[in-house]
Amino acid sequence: MIGMIWFCSYMIFRQAPEWDNMEELVWANSFEMGYQKHPPLPTWLLYPLTIIFGKAVWLPYALGLICVATAQWISYQLYVRIALQANVSRPHDFGIVAVLATSPLIYYTIRGGDYNHNAMQLWSITAMYYFYYRAWEQERNNSIQNTYYVWWAFLGIMLGLALISKYSVVIQATVLLGHFLIENRWRWQKAWIGVLIAFGSFVFISAPHLNWLYQQSLLEQGPIYYASHLMSVSVPLGDRVLALGLGFFLTQVYRLLPCVIVIGYIYVLCRQSKVQPIARLSSLSWWSHIPRVDQLFLFFLGVGPCLIAISIGIIFNQNIEAKWAVTFFTIIGFIAWIYANDVLDVQRLTRVVIAGHITFALIYGLLTGPGASYIGKQGRANFPSQEMANVIQQRWLEHPELTNGKPIRLIVGDTWTIGHLIIHDPIYQGKEMKPWINANDLLSPWMTEKDKQQVALILIDQASKVTDKQRHVGTPPSKAVQQMYDHATVKGVESIPWTKKEGAPPLQIQWAILPYNPS
Repeated sequence: MIGMIWFCSYMIFRQAPEWDNMEELVWANSFEMGYQKHPPLPTWLLYPLTIIFGKAVWLPYALGLICVATAQWISYQLYVRIALQANVSRPHDFGIVAVLATSPLIYYTIRGGDYNHNAMQLWSITAMYYFYYRAWEQERNNSIQNTYYVWWAFLGIMLGLALISKYSVVIQATVLLGHFLIENRWRWQKAWIGVLIAFGSFVFISAPHLNWLYQQSLLEQGPIYYASHLMSVSVPLGDRVLALGLGFFLTQVYRLLPCVIVIGYIYVLCRQSKVQPIARLSSLSWWSHIPRVDQLFLFFLGVGPCLIAISIGIIFNQNIEAKWAVTFFTIIGFIAWIYANDVLDVQRLTRVVIAGHITFALIYGLLTGPGASYIGKQGRANFPSQEMANVIQQRWLEHPELTNGKPIRLIVGDTWTIGHLIIHDPIYQGKEMKPWINANDLLSPWMTEKDKQQVALILIDQASKVTDKQRHVGTPPSKAVQQMYDHATVKGVESIPWTKKEGAPPLQIQWAILPYNPS
């Protein structure tokens, strides 16, 4: 239900998708072992869906929220297992309360509809935690069952799926390895057999992509090459620590703040238990029921990823972007157990949290959509996507001497700009348009020589390059795109109102139509 609240907010108030959603829609043209920027799993899932539904804006919104919901459901299963280990009487409520406490996380609400490689990792990483725990609980209880090695195999499969979503899974794998060592699981021979099984299933899932990645790296291209340049910085240690503290860490605090509000409300609801305990109900916090080994496990998963990411940034002098922490807090909801107890009215809490989501989604949607347009603030949420597509489509129709009266088939430019024509294709919903990203074959592995033998529509975002946050920063064209534009004889510049504020700077788009020339 919470996912539907935010899905409706995106669809009602946004005029254009987020950048990552547009990127995935433009990439969804072929099955590849990998793409130049990222591993392939998110695109593998999206591509067949675009064949069925077209490159619809709602698709990545739905997939992003499904990833969030799936991760929350798996985390609920983990919470219930922990509650059962503690022999508590309300394991279902344990899980529900922890999920409700995590649900307002900014990554799951405002950013919940961002279908990207971080979102795709949410469910596989949470499943890694779950399967790791299922094997561990059998060791702890000295009750090795037939399912023991099955859990290890599933752990390896999830690790493989997480890797071909994004390589940052190495952080969560390191957290689990640290727990494996600290809890002395390495002393168990059966545990090592389980590790080997997990490794085998991991290799089975990830080997084709890893082979592709190795070949790309030899050519100094591919995701590793891209990531090394993106993360590489050269600043003094003190500046790096300051940047991580003020940038990465404080951003995570801000994005966790809505969860603190829910936990505070839980504290208020349960405070009465210390004054007037209800008969037959314990006023002890649920956290006090959890065995210390499980408490340590939860803290490992809750704070470990952030600590490792910050350590990598400091030790290796790497740039760690705040948005990469999407998967770091999948089970942070257990903190609610510190205040929750048997007196807690879970149904009341559920109603209040859902009402909070409705209010937050409504306010945020109004502010970033209609509100931003009213005050003249330019952003992706109020980008004139449909208006731009309509204008450029009209220019295309005005030149049948070049287009032969056929619809757009080949579109050239940067991902964001050409994406708006693709998602608003009135004939085939973008399924027949081939995006040639920056006129670069490496970035567009789906392109064939036959595709290039079509009339090309070239788009260049010529918005003001002012760096003021209130102004849109245009994307300079690649050298290849600029050359194609220069060779075209039919071209123009369109100014499209971006906001409703009088005198606000418009969106400016250069367009050109270039027939195929074999010479």
